[in-house]
Amino acid sequence: MDTKRLVYFCTIVEQGQISRAAKILNISQPPLSKHLKDLEDELGVELILRKGHFWQVTEAGKVLYERARQALNQLTEIPMEVRNAAGGFTGRIFVGVSMSFMAYFTEVVPRLSAKFPLLQFRVFVADSTTLEEYIESRKLDFAIVLLPTKKDIFDVQTLPMDHFCVVYPDGLITLPADGSFGVQVLQDIPLMFLRLWHGGRTYDQLRREFQRHGIAPRIFLDTPNISVVLGALDAGARAAAILPMNEVPKHYHERYRVRKLEGILDGIQPAIINLPDRYLTPAAQEVMREVLHGTVRSST
Repeated sequence: MDTKRLVYFCTIVEQGQISRAAKILNISQPPLSKHLKDLEDELGVELILRKGHFWQVTEAGKVLYERARQALNQLTEIPMEVRNAAGGFTGRIFVGVSMSFMAYFTEVVPRLSAKFPLLQFRVFVADSTTLEEYIESRKLDFAIVLLPTKKDIFDVQTLPMDHFCVVYPDGLITLPADGSFGVQVLQDIPLMFLRLWHGGRTYDQLRREFQRHGIAPRIFLDTPNISVVLGALDAGARAAAILPMNEVPKHYHERYRVRKLEGILDGIQPAIINLPDRYLTPAAQEVMREVLHGTVRSST
């Protein structure tokens, strides 16, 4: 099977039109259509249904696309593997990190830099659902996300459990006599949340906890950017921030009150996920092990 035909076919599927694929490949449309027809003749199946303006990849075409894309990705990684074998990991690693678990990656960056000086890391920060979609579409080598995953198709390695905490200035919250610190103490307190514009799993956990106690939280600020929340505290906002404990910088424990939020029994479970059938270079596998080992060690 000709590799060039596979490249052409994958490009046609990804672009959704032969004309757009021809422009990307810098060839005219008639030869590209002929390459597609030759591939169909070689395999003896129809790969793309084409009737007037109707255009659809067949089931056989979907199978070929998945296998061809995987094979082509492996071919492009061969030069990097050869260089790696010659001495020193090189290339680019694509990592996804949930906005709720940035510290699980950033804390091991100094060691990654020292151990893999020739590697380049491209880090995508998004919500866990989006990162799962990126993993499924093979745009990332691995990602750190919140469990449970939406689909049961990933290899999963759990990381140390995290918990919600409340960060607030002195004098803002009056504790009950028993010293407990559940969502009840936050009633009528201006709150700042780490939240995506369309919701998010960590936000949903918090919302359910407030609902369980019949409390309507007084949300003063919500944002997908933790630096906005921390910046508002530093600017003097008289509000309480609800954040994952590991995302609170260590010096904030000296400047503010930081209390674990009780009552959410399951905590927050992060994990490293990747596709079991996606080829991972030895470099990517080593980096995954370093992240897993580093976060375990730093949490003890």
